Amino acid sequence: MIVALLAPEVLLYMAINERIDATKLMKRALEFHPRLAKPGMLACIYNYIRAKLKDVSVPYQTSMI
Repeated sequence: MIVALLAPEVLLYMAINERIDATKLMKRALEFHPRLAKPGMLACIYNYIRAKLKDVSVPYQTSMI
């Protein structure tokens, strides 16, 4: 908490490095296990419901000018 108040740039730098490291590890894992790239069942259900809700709500949206 004190670090966040005193040096937020340090936290940003650390977060970016962690994300880069995680991306490298993910690419490495996908080389050996390509089936991990497919979304899971819950992700598929979530995406399906989100797409359907978006399709339904479009005709009923009011235009914002």
